[in-house]
Amino acid sequence: MDKTAVAIARCRTYDPDEVGAAIDVLIEALGGFEKYLKPGAHVFLKPNLLLSAAPEKAVCTHPEVMAQLIKKLQSFGARVSFGDLPGGFHVVNTKKVHRATGMEAVAERTGAELVVIEQHGFREVDIHDHVVLGHVHIPKYLDDVDAIINVCKIKTHMQARYTGAVKNMFGLVTTQDRLRAHKHAKYEEFAEALVDIFSVLKPTLNFADAVVGMEGTGPSQGSPVALEYLAASADAVALDTVCVRLMGFKPGEIGTITAGRRRGLGEGHPGNIALKGGTIEDFAKEVKRPAGAVSLLIPLLSSPMSEWMAVRPVIKKSKCKKCRTCVEVCPNDAVRTSGKHFEIDDGRCLKCFCCHEMCPHDAVGLHKPLLVRIAELVK
Repeated sequence: MDKTAVAIARCRTYDPDEVGAAIDVLIEALGGFEKYLKPGAHVFLKPNLLLSAAPEKAVCTHPEVMAQLIKKLQSFGARVSFGDLPGGFHVVNTKKVHRATGMEAVAERTGAELVVIEQHGFREVDIHDHVVLGHVHIPKYLDDVDAIINVCKIKTHMQARYTGAVKNMFGLVTTQDRLRAHKHAKYEEFAEALVDIFSVLKPTLNFADAVVGMEGTGPSQGSPVALEYLAASADAVALDTVCVRLMGFKPGEIGTITAGRRRGLGEGHPGNIALKGGTIEDFAKEVKRPAGAVSLLIPLLSSPMSEWMAVRPVIKKSKCKKCRTCVEVCPNDAVRTSGKHFEIDDGRCLKCFCCHEMCPHDAVGLHKPLLVRIAELVK
């Protein structure tokens, strides 16, 4: 049986020439665009545009990766458009996100269409063989594209432990679908919900921006970390399997990889993956794990949501601007007003960390129990 190919290339900076050269290496290693696309095809690129964050924050896919990949596709003869549904897009200005993340400049440089996806509406699709979500709503805009190329950002994640290729497709469903998914707050259930969504939005190709990734309390409040590579594969599960190993995780620790492999949506066994361009040892750099995942280091504590290890979000009143983003994105109505302040009802909180993830003012902090803080020190 032929092994699943994952290509990797060293890329230490976002210098245009360096990024472009690394992408050339990846494309050649995977057999060229002609193996996956027809000249003249309408290709839609899906970056991670979580929120209004400047490129150096390492929250979103870097604009130079997008620009260089678009140019390569245009040279191949593809018609290219790109876009995403930012977190809480129903309460934020998507165009503001486009400006902050550098995507407007990418559109100006390349001539590719930057799509405000929500303006095109959505259609409901059933998810066959689903585990958690029986249906979701996907953009009608995608009905007119020939291929989706997934351009994810490699980061840790407070609820999913890791976000990469599989989870990036979560950004193409409606807010209500995301809220339904987040209500399945147990780690394994949320991973299954992510894979439910991925199963109806499988990309043709997947690229990973890991020049600078994120560690710690990702996907938005963590710290940038230099990983210094780009990677790609036609198999999103296999790409994630390689990327998490490079970060110091075992693939079995990541629910989306386990579920994706079990459902036949991709290859999650390292022995069945051919890494082209180097070895794991060549590119490995262990990262700081998200606070909720430190229990993985302590086998006796079987769940990161166990009583002794439960990290929970708290409102930092001194930073709160009362913008109500936390209220809007909470899937279980756990954020309440108390006099002049906002508070989180611990009894209703699902520990999904949407409020922490989406707050534009860094006003939602994390309460970490003593065992978590000790585990982080030991790590």
